[in-house]
Amino acid sequence: MPNDLQRFVFVLFDGFSNMVLASALEPLRAAKGLPNGPAIDWNICTIDGAPVTSSSGLTITPNASLSQISNKADIDYLVVVSGYGVRDHGTAKVRARLQNAAQHARHIIGIDTAAWILGCCDMLRGKAATIHWQELDQFADQFPDIAVSQDRFVQDGKLITSGGASTVMELMLHILTQQFGPAVAFDVSNLFVYDAENQYHLIRGADWLQGSGGDDLRRAVGAMMSRIETPVSLKDIAKQAGCSLRSLDRVFHDNLTMSPGKYYQMLRLGRARDLAQATDLPLSAIALQTGFTSSATLSRAFSKTFDTTIRTIRKSRAIR
Repeated sequence: MPNDLQRFVFVLFDGFSNMVLASALEPLRAAKGLPNGPAIDWNICTIDGAPVTSSSGLTITPNASLSQISNKADIDYLVVVSGYGVRDHGTAKVRARLQNAAQHARHIIGIDTAAWILGCCDMLRGKAATIHWQELDQFADQFPDIAVSQDRFVQDGKLITSGGASTVMELMLHILTQQFGPAVAFDVSNLFVYDAENQYHLIRGADWLQGSGGDDLRRAVGAMMSRIETPVSLKDIAKQAGCSLRSLDRVFHDNLTMSPGKYYQMLRLGRARDLAQATDLPLSAIALQTGFTSSATLSRAFSKTFDTTIRTIRKSRAIR
């Protein structure tokens, strides 16, 4: 997993969808908050630094203007977010500032209707792109030099475009997979879809595992999640998954680059961390609820995995 910080800059326009923004931002927040999560940072900005209002009337005050942020450091992902009223946003000022910021960006993403703005900035000429399905036909008519696609999201070089909220979530999980590996995308998606076994038909959750044995892995993870408080042996997990213990070990290494035992422990320690952050339960109770034989056993495993202690986490919470 790369240790380099991945920097995302979100550029919001009036009329953006709250759901679209959340679908882009929350997976990053969730990934950063994972045990040993990747280094991710983000800023929310507007073209001139003024507050912006969503389609549902929610007003957001940005961190800064786009030029203030883009001039400070290079951007890994410049994410342009627009919704209703997109035809009003392709002004000369917008074009100039986005084109300038694009020079500092390794990737440029247009989500929901933002491909229209990128088209106005002449960034998509000769490239494949997509947009919210309601705008597909008019987008194709307006920009005949763009190869308009009905795919859920499209990457053509450094330019990436997608449609609405569900496709944005799919895109962000794809980016997490590319940058940090399928295990991170898998863990993030399971924060939004808990039942890895029974909801695997959705385009989320364990479908993000690309190796062989995906069905066995989904069943195994589902079994582990259901037995956090009372852990069972890996032999029992393999039996519930419908495979041999040797096969179970192979599919975990192929898909998640770790042993099933390590992953099972990470699930339990993640739950312990959540309880430490969100409750005042004594350490003994947390150990009991996460299947550790004693407070000391939990503390040793927690410190070794997270390089911190439950006591330190609780002190930080108290300070906040």
